[in-house]
Amino acid sequence: MTSPRMVALAVTLTAAFALAACGGKGEDSASDVETVVVTETSGAGDSGSPTDATSTDTAVPSTSPTAPMQSMTIEPTGKIDEAELAADIQAAQDVTNAFWKRHWKDYFTGRYTKPNVYGLYDGYDEAGSPVCFGEPLPPGNAFYCPDGDYVAWDKTLLELGYEIGDSWPYLIIAHEWGHAIQADLDVSLQSEQYELQADCLAAAALYGASADHILKFQPGDEKEIVDGLNYIADEVPWGMSGDHGDSFQRIESFDTGRTGGVPACLPGMTG
Repeated sequence: MTSPRMVALAVTLTAAFALAACGGKGEDSASDVETVVVTETSGAGDSGSPTDATSTDTAVPSTSPTAPMQSMTIEPTGKIDEAELAADIQAAQDVTNAFWKRHWKDYFTGRYTKPNVYGLYDGYDEAGSPVCFGEPLPPGNAFYCPDGDYVAWDKTLLELGYEIGDSWPYLIIAHEWGHAIQADLDVSLQSEQYELQADCLAAAALYGASADHILKFQPGDEKEIVDGLNYIADEVPWGMSGDHGDSFQRIESFDTGRTGGVPACLPGMTG
């Protein structure tokens, strides 16, 4: 993904989702343990304007379709370009924030407040890791922490997933930003399946940013998103608060946000 120009998509999302949903889950998946605190926003409106979202144009690696029932295992190669990853991380933050800043008033009352961004951290450096409710954030994960209202993502997780493709940081960051959005919503708009709702909100933000012409999808990006959702899915369907849902559910939730936008992600609202 890059910004701001638009290009034709290499595959249709529906076709990619239907194919990759048959694939297995990768090994050593990270499982989020975010906690969402209900807070109701108030105050003057802020229609805002989108921030400038810029990144270095990066070539999207070519990918072959995932065969049905084929397990996707990612092994680190150490071949990522750290400068390109850093640029994509920054661009993912910019475009996600720009979407919510521009469109918050389209759906909600009150003022949009962006979460604090701790950003990249090294979870293997416990002393240097950010703290959430008194505990340092672990490696191999990404978080929204209501204690400080911040989002953060582990260096190892971002580097490993980047080998799927450069869509990875956009997926992870938009998902965690989705949790920050949830925390500012009335409880009536929060889904009990809040991890799946965050997937939906992530898609609404990314595809909304694309419609705003501040993010473009390169050939292969949507296949990478599907692979990423497969990789971080649970082994079993959603069953209780904190579960992420299996591959089918995560992909379905993301597709709901893609096609229906923000209202499709919220109980009691329609697109």
